[in-house]
Order: sequence, then C-alpha cells, then structure tokens
Amino acid sequence: MLKRRNLYVSGGIFGLAACVSLAMPGSFLIQQAGPALDVTGDIDGVELVTIDGSQTYPSDTSLYMTTVSAYGNADFGVSGAQALGALAVPEHELLPVRALYGEEESADEVDERNAQMMTSSQDSGTVAGLEAAGLQVPMTLIVAGADEGSGAYGKLEENDVLTSITADGTKTEISTFSDLSAVLGELPAGQDVTIGFTRDGTAMDTTFPTQAFETDNTGWDQPGSRLGVYLTPTDLDFPLEVTYGVENIGGPSAGTMFALAIYDELTEGSLGADAKIAGTGTMSYAGEVGPIGGIRHKLVGARSEGAEYFLAPATNCSETVGFEPDGMQVFSIRTLDDAIAATEAIGSGDTSSLTTCEQVADDSPESD
Repeated sequence: MLKRRNLYVSGGIFGLAACVSLAMPGSFLIQQAGPALDVTGDIDGVELVTIDGSQTYPSDTSLYMTTVSAYGNADFGVSGAQALGALAVPEHELLPVRALYGEEESADEVDERNAQMMTSSQDSGTVAGLEAAGLQVPMTLIVAGADEGSGAYGKLEENDVLTSITADGTKTEISTFSDLSAVLGELPAGQDVTIGFTRDGTAMDTTFPTQAFETDNTGWDQPGSRLGVYLTPTDLDFPLEVTYGVENIGGPSAGTMFALAIYDELTEGSLGADAKIAGTGTMSYAGEVGPIGGIRHKLVGARSEGAEYFLAPATNCSETVGFEPDGMQVFSIRTLDDAIAATEAIGSGDTSSLTTCEQVADDSPESD
C-alpha cells in the first residue's frame, strides 16, 4: 500500500509540474502573418499616406505593406501549451526568444527601437519616393564612422560633414544623398576621390580610393563603388509634407511600399492599373531595397487581402520559394526603380520582362 501511495504522490507531483509548465511563460515565441495594409487607402477614415503641398493624382492601384505578428516578447515567451499548439498550425512559426532578442533587451526597449526604425523607414521612403518623382530633398550628411579596411578610415572622422565629392576632375557639391550616390554609382572600385568636408566648422578635404560593394547572397555585385563610411542624414528639408497614419506597427520593412505609394500619388495615372500588389523591403536614401525578416508570413498576409503579386527584396528570394500562395507571383526587386518598373509591368498585363524570386534563387550560389 505504501509503494502504491508513493506512486500516486509521485504521479500527482509530475502531473502538477506538467500543468504548471504548460501554463507558465516559456522561452519561445510564435510568429504568424500580420495584417496587410493598403498604403494608398485608409484605416477608419485616416489615410495611411497623405501628401500636402503638391498636386497629387488618384490611383486605382492597391499597394499593400505587409507585417508579421508575434505572440510573446523579449520579456516573456508564450506558455508551454501555446508552444505545443503552434506545432500543429502550419502558419505558425515557433522561435526561441533569444534568437530574436538579446538577453539584456526588454520588451519596452524593443518597442522603442522598432518605433525608431519605422520613423526612419518613413523618412528614407519619403526621400526615395519624392526624388523618384523628380523632387529634391536637401539634407546634411554626417559621418558616423568608417570601415577599418576602407580608404576613408583615419581620414574621415565621426561628426565630419560631407560637402563635396570630386572624381575624374569633376567636383559635385553634396546637398542631397543622391548627389553622392549618383557619382559613386558610376565609379569603379579603387578609384581615387576627393571628399570635401567640414570638421568643427573648418573646411577640409581628403583623397582616398573607393571600395567595392560586397557580393550579396544571390551572387550579385552592385555596380559602382562606395566610400566605406557610415552616414547619418540630418536636417532633411522636404519640399512638401508627407504624413503617415500607421499606428502600432514598428520596424523598417515598409519603406519600399511607402516610397512606391508616394511616387504613384505624385505621378499621373494608376501605376499598376487596378492590380493588388503587396511587397516588403527596407528602403535606403539612395533608393536601394534591403532585406527583411518574416517574408513567408508576409506572403500569407498579402494573399489574405487578395494580392496576386508580391515584390520581394532579391536577397530574401530564396526564403519565398515553395511558400508562394496559390495564384501569387513573387518578383525580385533591388531598387525603387525596379519596384516602379515591376508595378508598371503588372499594370500593363505583361510581366515577361520581370525576374521572379524563383529565378533568382535558382541562379544564386546557395542553390549549387
């Protein structure tokens, strides 16, 4: 009888411990598709993108920014029961909390960082969209640091303000980010450039060779060259007012769709006819599309809104293959110009000139 009683007691303790473990927060979180929002439309009467101070044009094209929703945060993971349940749902992805957040990060710090990245994506998306539409956005470019292996290292210092670039005997004043990127886009790596700058209010200049861009994960080499410095744009002087009605969404991945929507609104006609087009990607001040996370979930979210086309950063293409929702075409983009051209092709009904993500993935070194 005593042995049987001990067995019952042990079993009860084990069962209680199991119940507690299923109910208590764990070390995993769940990611799934978040809402896809038409940035050319509104939410409860609030326009997601509003432009004042310039002629704008109505468009029939729907352009969806895509998001990822998460259960759990940097402070607490989901319960054991929720984690087990997620394993049975194909649309749910179970991830270790520490795979996304550092041990010292709090949920509040992550939220603050994501909010800052959203603000930054709105600024860079606005700049890229306005300049694609033919407007200029003057700004100040401040050096935040330099790569140790670059020619700029030891010559340009933190807080230096760039004022000009001279290449092949031609001097270009730097008043916008595109002033700099346009020159560098035509220069081969290793060519000497002279950079004019101010340091503590004193005008100076220095000469050093440019460097090549790193080959990306698709095997692509970006044309032109770079200085090898990190720049912080400040004092942005927008020629018109662009405001955003996006709330409670963080991160930088909507930049491309913001830029595309701004360009569409500032140019006549409907860029993509009446198509529903979703997409994602960071957007640089130079109009370059960058990689993001959670793209498989974003495809699902886009399809839930009826989008038949998706614009994906080329460097994310390998993650989309085999996960394309039925009836959806996923096209690769590297720049805002690519996104504009793809949207126009979709609107024309002829996408034969576009590159699909499957083609990019097939040609990348990762597929060998």
